[in-house]
Amino acid sequence: MRPILWEIGPVRIHAYGFFLALAFLVATRLTTRLGKEQGISSDFVMDLALVACITSLIGARIGFVLLELPYYRAHPQEIIRFSEGGLSFHGGLILGVVVGIWFCRRRGANPWQVADLVAPAVALGTGIARIGCLLNGCCYGYPTNSPFGMAVALGDPTLRHPTQIYEAVLDVLLFTYLYRRRRHDRFPGYLGLVYLILYSVLRSFVEIYRESTALFGPIKIAQAFSFLVIFGAGISIYVIDRHHSAKQEELMSSAASGEAKQG
Repeated sequence: MRPILWEIGPVRIHAYGFFLALAFLVATRLTTRLGKEQGISSDFVMDLALVACITSLIGARIGFVLLELPYYRAHPQEIIRFSEGGLSFHGGLILGVVVGIWFCRRRGANPWQVADLVAPAVALGTGIARIGCLLNGCCYGYPTNSPFGMAVALGDPTLRHPTQIYEAVLDVLLFTYLYRRRRHDRFPGYLGLVYLILYSVLRSFVEIYRESTALFGPIKIAQAFSFLVIFGAGISIYVIDRHHSAKQEELMSSAASGEAKQG
């Protein structure tokens, strides 16, 4: 672990913030390149990235503070301290999606198409950000005697599940899958919904080994939210698929009727 990467005079470069910034830069660069393939301007992608960066950070911090509300009630001055970590992915996702939809509609873009565009980049960016979690010594797993055990909690030599590494690897695999499926022939937004489902599945798996807050019994808060996302995204795919199939059948029927009349 190395919470502070470099010290340049009085300036400290924190690993968590550095890799979070790197994640946004890489994701933005990738989205810009993929956007050119679909005729989406670089200016739009850069503006969207800036809005997404700010709003997702705010949402992620609000989500984390709400999860740890008793602590922040006693230490309100630490609410705005980002250097030591403390972000909720799901909090950032919620606010980022809401504001992203608003931004797309304001700029006349199709939010579903944009969701497909950014899905691979979000997966890759999340994987990069988890490297910052590892160096920062946060988001660690339960103590373990397994061969995978590592000292990954800041200030604690206990061998634990390196859940930061687990998720980083799974995120890269998810990115690879989404990147290869970026030219899918399904409806706009399909890839974005698939991302939500697959990320929620892998996050639920990682939470089994991660030392985090339980909601009830063995079910963690992140798992409960992930289950809701899986259900919602799955229903959305089913409903939209049926709607598109019905529309295509209607168009084919109209075309057949037109040909019959001409004949």
